[in-house]
Amino acid sequence: MARPPRPERKSELMHDILLYLQDKSIADLTFRTLADGLGISSYVLVYHFGSREELISQIVHAIEARPSEVLDPELVTAGREEFEAWLRTAWKVGLREYGIQLQRLHFEAAMQDSVLDKPRGNGSKLYHSWVDVLHEWLRNQGLGEPEARRTGRLFVATLTGLRYDVIVTGEREAATEAFERLLKSFFLTIDAELKRGS
Repeated sequence: MARPPRPERKSELMHDILLYLQDKSIADLTFRTLADGLGISSYVLVYHFGSREELISQIVHAIEARPSEVLDPELVTAGREEFEAWLRTAWKVGLREYGIQLQRLHFEAAMQDSVLDKPRGNGSKLYHSWVDVLHEWLRNQGLGEPEARRTGRLFVATLTGLRYDVIVTGEREAATEAFERLLKSFFLTIDAELKRGS
């Protein structure tokens, strides 16, 4: 008789998988290499994930669910100070070594999507969810369309570029200085637009 599945085991496995991938590429990942790296049977991975594609999809989903990326819908109604504090916290969490490696894996998965016959779409969904939150927050601050959409997208694109900067250069301090400049410019743009509209 087969043992009943333990849902917590899959969660434990995913935690171990993300730790294992800290210095590895998703492109090279197989059930066998992963099982060897984790010291388990590849059958365990097949049992919990079924296929390599499902495994990769679950990895990407787990990466996107990390605390620095969780976009609380309540953010759209946050005041300026609260929103700015949240952005700073997300940036700082992302600068930890684990956060940088997860971001690297996320970029890798998103780039793979551009050449897949059936793209997973995870990277695109996360990017657009950030743009949507910024857009809604800006609308709640009083910016009109399409300025709120443009300003939100520019902020997210620049933030994404700064995260990429940290991955390829390892220069956290320089990227943080640029991030602070981005925040200042972002809020000055909002103030200028609101003043122009009044």
